[in-house]
Amino acid sequence: MNSGLVGRITMSNQYDAIVIGSGIGGGAIGALLAHAGWNVLLLERNKHVGGRCISYERNGVMMDLGWHFYCLGKVGPLQEVCNRVEMPDAIPWNDLNGTSYIQVGSDQQKYTKQSMYNFVSEAERDNFKRLFSSVFTMTDEELDKLWYVPVKDWVQSYTYDPMAYTLIESFAAQYFCVSADVASCAEFILAFRAVMSSRATAYPSGGNFSVALAYIDAVKKYNGTVKTETPVKEIIVENGAAVGVITEAGEEFRAPVIISNADLKLTVQGLVGEEHFPKEYVDRVNELTYSSHGVMLRVLLSEKITDKQVVIYIPDDKSPPCKVTDEMLEGKVPHLIGGCFGSPSNFDPNLAPPGKQMITSLHACPPDIRANMDEWRESLMRSFYEVYPEAHGKVEKVWVDPPSLVRGMAGETGCIIGIGQTIDQVHEKRPSQISPLKGLYFSSSEAGGNGIGTELAATSAIGLFEAIAPQKDALLAG
Repeated sequence: MNSGLVGRITMSNQYDAIVIGSGIGGGAIGALLAHAGWNVLLLERNKHVGGRCISYERNGVMMDLGWHFYCLGKVGPLQEVCNRVEMPDAIPWNDLNGTSYIQVGSDQQKYTKQSMYNFVSEAERDNFKRLFSSVFTMTDEELDKLWYVPVKDWVQSYTYDPMAYTLIESFAAQYFCVSADVASCAEFILAFRAVMSSRATAYPSGGNFSVALAYIDAVKKYNGTVKTETPVKEIIVENGAAVGVITEAGEEFRAPVIISNADLKLTVQGLVGEEHFPKEYVDRVNELTYSSHGVMLRVLLSEKITDKQVVIYIPDDKSPPCKVTDEMLEGKVPHLIGGCFGSPSNFDPNLAPPGKQMITSLHACPPDIRANMDEWRESLMRSFYEVYPEAHGKVEKVWVDPPSLVRGMAGETGCIIGIGQTIDQVHEKRPSQISPLKGLYFSSSEAGGNGIGTELAATSAIGLFEAIAPQKDALLAG
């Protein structure tokens, strides 16, 4: 697109870099650039900042758009951004305190490697242990051969035990929100190794919003400008380069560096226009696929019923958490559904009213479940009581949020993460942060980077910063 001069341009509308979107990738690159002395403008279409990583108040209760852990917490890339911008205490991390459990069927055990071994058939247990050992002993050369190999194939090179596969798939599906038959083995091994080694999984006080807010505070601290409720209508292209943006209100802002934290497909197809990119790039963007979708269960209890911070629930060897099963795709609602249950108020008591407890969970589902929401609610609550039988008679309020909520607030079809980390969309096959259009870049969980969810977005931002910061003078000179 190229609308030319729509709004009046003044010196106050000129910046070094414009960031579209305040998700983790957008906030992080904005913070890094502002700290490095760039004049940054960050534009967010919603009232709240943070993209999928937001928290908001509903009926007097603080809720996350998508409740989840931060797998590497204070030793991972989310914290690294804070360290780089000299705000090391900006995110109020709360570490897991050991009250993590895994439940298969009705058997609930403390979450350890040994408990996972216990769930596998005795005949295949040694093979499963060899698989675990290989995660930590594999050489870089061996790992490099597994980027485009599915997790399923790797597991079955050790064991065909159904529960062994389901256990590994439960981690792959929770990490990447794609099934193990398409998830990248190398991507999974790197993530699993880091999580198991660091033991730094955490959740912040105040909810997910605390991470996004830390980055926005950094942008402002270093004299950047943040505008919420300012949706971008289009990216201006002149003489083969992205040079600015026009908002839906008709304001025009200019910068030699435009960074999109928005949906990569939307950016190429809508904000810019496919005619400004090489055909092979457009074809590749159009064939990209997203991660799976999820439904959130939120249960407010009249009193605290458990000290457990998290319970990974697997009903049977066909239903790992965060996997969209064939049954679901056929339009059927499972009787019981796997998920990751956790209590935000066990990390931060202020995330529930005084004396009460909030328990939330994430479960995979098809893109649109609004037609049979009652059935989904019944399935989710059956699963909830399987995990927390002591909650009977103490449930005060229940909320069920389908993918349409995420779609309305974060776009990208309402999927959980963004462009999926499948074998054809990772490593060298993943879209780059540097687009073929001069002046246009991406910083999000959809371009570059590696890792789990928000940490994927943070590594994307760090990688982009390292690529463009040394070129500051040349980029700003045009």
